[in-house]
Amino acid sequence: MRFLVHGAIHPDAQAAMQRHGHHCHSILELSAETDAPETLSEDPAALVKVLEKKQWYLLTTDGDFITRLYEAHVNYGGLIVQILDDPDVLRDQGPAVDRLFERYPRLTPRRLYTVTASRVKIRQLPGAGQV
Repeated sequence: MRFLVHGAIHPDAQAAMQRHGHHCHSILELSAETDAPETLSEDPAALVKVLEKKQWYLLTTDGDFITRLYEAHVNYGGLIVQILDDPDVLRDQGPAVDRLFERYPRLTPRRLYTVTASRVKIRQLPGAGQV
């Protein structure tokens, strides 16, 4: 799987994704899709549209982005991994990614996986009931 790194993702988390066979990409790699890729972080609908076109998923720490995605009822057929951690202890992100893939070796589309220090929660993304 290919993931767009969004938010304050520590290099340990990216290394953990690679250990599990996934690829991480930066927002600037979307410059072929849009004139201002850095502004996509402000518009969940536009970002997930580009992600679906590229067949990428989202790895994020931005809770506000997730809230806006749900409030706008944006239909996204991909999956999102959200890491909730203490911003002062970013080294916890690598073990969090490992914990996710130990618990769920195969991630399911149309789901939000929220990884905390002690658990992994799964929610359906908006529009998941519609195929």
